[in-house]
Amino acid sequence: MKRLFARTQIGAVRAYRRTRNAHAKSRMPRVIAVARRAELPEDLHPRCVYLLGATTPKWALLDCPCGRGHTIELNLANPARTRWTVTTDETGRPSLHPSIDYQGQHRCHYWLKDGRIHWVPNRTRG
Repeated sequence: MKRLFARTQIGAVRAYRRTRNAHAKSRMPRVIAVARRAELPEDLHPRCVYLLGATTPKWALLDCPCGRGHTIELNLANPARTRWTVTTDETGRPSLHPSIDYQGQHRCHYWLKDGRIHWVPNRTRG
């Protein structure tokens, strides 16, 4: 009985660590505004949304929260293409609308609302 309890406890600790790490990656609480692309850091901070544009932001850039290393670039200005809007709450946490649906080598589909990532469940096609 003690052995079974010990295995269950170890499994619970591992599950907690996985969810804790996923939870830490599920936040993007900061917005940083830069005037030109040249002012962007070489490596984007994984928990920040960068707004690019001198007076009004034209692009939003962020490291994809999936952790696979690709950068998401979202159009904020050109009405001829899909366009996103960025808002911030009273504490400065960003929200993006509509959802981000990256369909590169790996599909990453999520909402950013009040600085939190909300993943869209994968759906299989029948």
